[in-house]
Amino acid sequence: MNAIIVKRKGGDVMKKSVLVVSLKLFTVSLLVSLIALMSETDCCSESVRGVTDTTIKIGLICDQTGPIAGDIGLPMTEALKIYTTYINKSGGIFGRKVKLFVEDDRYSIPAGIAAFKKLVFKDKIFALVGPVSVGGNKALFGQIDKHKVPNLSVAPDESMVRPLRKYTFMPYNLYDDQLGVIFDYILNDLKPGKVKMTFVYFDAESGKVALAATRKLSKLYNIDLHTEVINMGALDASSQVMNIKRKKSTHILIHHGSPGMVVLLKDLKKFGFNVPVFGTTIACTEDTVKMARSASLNAFGAHPFASWYDKGDGPARMRKITLKYRPGTEDHSRSKMFAGSWIGALTLYEGIKRAGKDLNIGGLLTGLESIKNLDTEGLCGPISFSPTNHQGLYHSKLYKADPENGKLVPITEWRKPPER
Repeated sequence: MNAIIVKRKGGDVMKKSVLVVSLKLFTVSLLVSLIALMSETDCCSESVRGVTDTTIKIGLICDQTGPIAGDIGLPMTEALKIYTTYINKSGGIFGRKVKLFVEDDRYSIPAGIAAFKKLVFKDKIFALVGPVSVGGNKALFGQIDKHKVPNLSVAPDESMVRPLRKYTFMPYNLYDDQLGVIFDYILNDLKPGKVKMTFVYFDAESGKVALAATRKLSKLYNIDLHTEVINMGALDASSQVMNIKRKKSTHILIHHGSPGMVVLLKDLKKFGFNVPVFGTTIACTEDTVKMARSASLNAFGAHPFASWYDKGDGPARMRKITLKYRPGTEDHSRSKMFAGSWIGALTLYEGIKRAGKDLNIGGLLTGLESIKNLDTEGLCGPISFSPTNHQGLYHSKLYKADPENGKLVPITEWRKPPER
């Protein structure tokens, strides 16, 4: 600037100085513009957390080493990993490959919160699957909303979807729905006459949710209800079985993982108490039949997902894809929790596909909300979402244990709970 205002003799010298300064100013301006453009480009590429031109980051919070790892956490993790591999090997989604991050919460709320922070702030995920526990999900409601994390909930409690939560979707039915189907089957299919019922559960958030639903249904149907608690990890249920016998219960409902269900079934057999036992999703698994063996003869359950070996195009496709990427496991029958996680992965990636090439959070929410009567070809009932309802599934089937073959045999078609 000094070259412009200093007086010099000779017009040529003055013109030359002004030209030099102008060129310098133009160069600086051009550099600033280029830097701004580069910064803007970088900002755009990073403006959607967890999404680049080549990758989509998805997180999973699920028990890998804790009390529900064996019968729930590990099968669900395996299914999500295999379906993700299938998507990636098929070219990804609009050319983007899915990168999966798995965190172990050990079925613990503090560990789940820590896992969420790592996934969002360090790994910078785009969307989250889990946690599996009801309590873990509830603890993260505020953080999910605050940081705008699209969340596929795998905890089938009404609080996940009502009131409507903008970022949370649940492609499963509720414990209330499963219990409603069980009550309807007992009262209207079996027509047993007088019913005296015992509800067995574990004392955690999930158990309390199922207990509240059972009490509501018992009151609705005017059924005498008794309750018993079997703690997680318990190896004996003798006292609970004796109490059930004294109450002369005609039917038992249980909300527990396979280990708790097995303990109850074995002690019922030991004490010669021959009554039907109906389990919710977490009890109605192949692990229960295989571990309880002949004690599972009177075991039933409601489940929203098909078994590994069930008939239909959906189960057949699941088996084909799984065995392609897990060769040598042809004789290994996966549990129903595997099928449930398969449906979760299918639903999430369908939503991402519908969001389009310019993937962002709003696009994914709209993509999921556009899913109407998604046909899984026999893996479950139809899945639908809307802008006012993020519960995707309402149907269950009733299953009966087949101890000789270690399987669960369907005894009904897909059913919705009766209106109430």
